[in-house]
Amino acid sequence: MVGETTFERVAKYAVVAAVSMIVLLPVYWMVNMSLKGKGEFAARPPTLVVQQPTTENYYDLLVTQRFYLKGINSIVVAVIAATLAVSIGTLGAYALSRFRLPRNLNYHLLFTMLTIRMFPPIVTVIPLFAFYNREILGFKLFDSWLGLGLVHGFMELPLVLWMMIGFFRDIPRDMEEAALVDGDSRLAVLRKIAIPLAAPGLAATFILVFIASWNEFLLALILTGSKAQTLPIAVAGQIAQYDVKWGNMMAAGVITTVPVLILALLSQRYLTRGLALGGVTG
Repeated sequence: MVGETTFERVAKYAVVAAVSMIVLLPVYWMVNMSLKGKGEFAARPPTLVVQQPTTENYYDLLVTQRFYLKGINSIVVAVIAATLAVSIGTLGAYALSRFRLPRNLNYHLLFTMLTIRMFPPIVTVIPLFAFYNREILGFKLFDSWLGLGLVHGFMELPLVLWMMIGFFRDIPRDMEEAALVDGDSRLAVLRKIAIPLAAPGLAATFILVFIASWNEFLLALILTGSKAQTLPIAVAGQIAQYDVKWGNMMAAGVITTVPVLILALLSQRYLTRGLALGGVTG
């Protein structure tokens, strides 16, 4: 920074380092505990650095409990939820950004969607549980990838709608009007012009919905059994009636966090660009 003294620069870096240590301390402690054996857990005072690293907690999860199957469930459910929410939400956001409905209905629809998102999930989980246990054409949505993915997708639909409408409003209408004059339909304009220009926003929105579905606990707990159980439920399952498997729980936390962390790092460029573009609305 221009005019910044050495003391101010050192103080700034010191504050950044302190904040980073505070933020990363729980992550370090989780990884540290995941590598401890049962004997080291009983040490008093607790060891800040693991003395005898072991992978028995990870072995118990991945081999004995087949924890990776829950990870597959989480990936499939999150992909279904993100695909559904982004597909429907993108169409709705484009329509609301390009068409003016009578009696200010655009605003009322957006406000209604936002109000629905404010409802706590516990309000709807009991009716959903009763509905999911009914057979529809010989098929039950309870304890299935599709059933949980549908719920997660529709839960995140307001988020997609509000984010994507900002991206579409930033796209100049002149390009779309020129394509319409040349004979393209509105859907062709959406496919050829609007969606490519809003691609960073689509990527950012998809990632946010994916992460939200990956971390969701309550609906996954109530609407799944053993077949479609996701990672958050499996992590909580390490708490037994008379015992808490701390090592397993910490290892499960690491396994659950790493895929989302890798996804965020790989898509950081799209996520940052998409959120920045969506925030510049006029």
